[in-house]
Amino acid sequence: MDQYLRRREGGFSQQGDTNFVFRRIYSSVNMFNSYHANCQPVEPGQHTGAIFNLDFNPDGNVLVAATERKCVLVFDAITQREIFNIPDAHTDSVNCIKFLDERLFATGSDDFTVALWDLRNMKQKLRVLHGHSNWVKNIEYSSKDKLLVSSGFDGSIFTWDINSHTEQGLISQRVFHASGLMRCRISPAGDKLVLCTSGGYIMIIHHLDLTTLHKDLCGFRPGIYRLMQLGEQYIPQAAKYDHVFSKRQKKNRVELVTDFPEQNDAEMITALQIHPQCLCMLTRNVSCDEQSEWTCIHDINEETTPADEDTEEEEPVVKRKRVSTPSSTSSSSSNSSSSSSNGSGNGNASDNSTSGSSTDSGSSSRSSSASSTGERAQYPTQADALLMRPLRRPTRSVQVIHLENAASARAAAAASNSQATPRTDSYIPDIWAAEVTVQERAIRQSRARNSSNHVSGYNFVYAISSGVLPLRPSVASRLVVNSTRQRPNAEPSTTPPTGAASGNNSETTVRFEISPRLRIRPFIDSPNVSVAAMKQKGHSIMMNAKKLLYYASETNTKASFIKEPGFSADGRIICSPYGNGVRLLGYSANCMEYPRYQVFDEVKRSPRPLVEIATITEHQDVVLCAKFSPREPLLVTGCNAGEITWYRPNL
Repeated sequence: MDQYLRRREGGFSQQGDTNFVFRRIYSSVNMFNSYHANCQPVEPGQHTGAIFNLDFNPDGNVLVAATERKCVLVFDAITQREIFNIPDAHTDSVNCIKFLDERLFATGSDDFTVALWDLRNMKQKLRVLHGHSNWVKNIEYSSKDKLLVSSGFDGSIFTWDINSHTEQGLISQRVFHASGLMRCRISPAGDKLVLCTSGGYIMIIHHLDLTTLHKDLCGFRPGIYRLMQLGEQYIPQAAKYDHVFSKRQKKNRVELVTDFPEQNDAEMITALQIHPQCLCMLTRNVSCDEQSEWTCIHDINEETTPADEDTEEEEPVVKRKRVSTPSSTSSSSSNSSSSSSNGSGNGNASDNSTSGSSTDSGSSSRSSSASSTGERAQYPTQADALLMRPLRRPTRSVQVIHLENAASARAAAAASNSQATPRTDSYIPDIWAAEVTVQERAIRQSRARNSSNHVSGYNFVYAISSGVLPLRPSVASRLVVNSTRQRPNAEPSTTPPTGAASGNNSETTVRFEISPRLRIRPFIDSPNVSVAAMKQKGHSIMMNAKKLLYYASETNTKASFIKEPGFSADGRIICSPYGNGVRLLGYSANCMEYPRYQVFDEVKRSPRPLVEIATITEHQDVVLCAKFSPREPLLVTGCNAGEITWYRPNL
């Protein structure tokens, strides 16, 4: 340090001096103050409980804490003293806090509401926003569109115009729904929206326009599209939204991120943060075996278009896998253009999304991508693929029943593409989804580990039609169909048998008798198209680009709690909860800034582990959240016991 100061006095600078200073600052961070909410002299039963979330105002002089037991705490960040203590801010746990400006902030709660507060008058809420049907877990603010954005375990994302005042309250709109939604974040510039889910994938929306998002992505189900990628099986109802991935989509273009470290079979992505300069995104996930947690950093920017590509096409730089039969190899080039047009022709579909929280799922295997961008690989028939591909433990958001005669299903799907658009009730709902709360899911997994009896019953099961399997007359006669528009020769509906499961398929409600002997086979009702001709039809499945840059393995202490990591104000350091303390992680041992140019390309080709700069253990219970001040290297952490600890450099 003395040598650095002498060089600075003499006006001489040396390469690496900046990194040296920052490493000295962050490696010397130590605790200097602590506030234990549960030790305050309050009445019994009025304890705040765990600290779930922390947030600074933009000036960095006020800190607000969200607590487990309905309480909101406000601190002076300069003196670390408590300013306000609102004991009944909500009627249930307070989950998240977001400052909209220097004085106004919003809180989200398990009571399904969002509340607006003003630091100048904390005696009462400014407004209470109703709309969610499950726990509110995330609040963001778009300075570009002047809209408040909230998301919850009901899978819905709402926008609120906080400047509008009507007799019914604020003007709000549900702009998107994703099953198993955990977190959503808006970039500092307001041009990107990032979602993380319990299905093991991240969704990035580039060129964000919140005012048209509900129209541009109407009917798009990212979980079903991811299911098509995992199973390497063409699903027409998913493939018709290929256009949302194309660079022709000038607004609200979608990109899925699914690559994680080799040892990390990510299932539930519980936390999400965006770099202060929007250079990358930080996530924390739990593996499918629930034995490990990982912190990962992915590139958040769009993939660049190679120079040798035709600029007029403006197709997304993604990998595609061709799913076809060996007999179609000779005609694959002629069929590829027609199949891609069929996949992106229908852009506007009705939004059949069903509100739900984190979901149990099936079909978990992560497919390996091709080696270069745009590469197309030949695959055997679906029937052969199902026999060759090993089955893995189900971990995704949708439970799938593999039906017999998969090759015929492909043929039927190809036949349906060549015909006029069929009725929505002419297809079998062949994707079954069971949506449960996070708490119910944890209980089920605990029972499954402690008992030999598998838990198979669900309170609510619904069906989705993939468009692959048309109804067979012998099966159709066994279904009880209650359609909103009656068919000419429709028979009266009968009462379904006991133990039947119900599902919604656009215009019809179909009930199936759940039985191990029930076998659904596709029915080909097209005399003009032969089976051999239909087998020649091949389909391209879009693959996701590689975006993983850095990763770190974490402790798995109290896996049922969500741990919130964060970035430092300069973006050089990641503060990550680690057991009863916090770790400071960097991109390199010399605490360099986020990599650029040639170093970035090297890291993207071969992801690297994050480097530990410091580990600080000062809490008596597991740390749940960590937050850096936006103005200085001031760090604050909150734990499950209700303790808030303050850290700063000790040079």
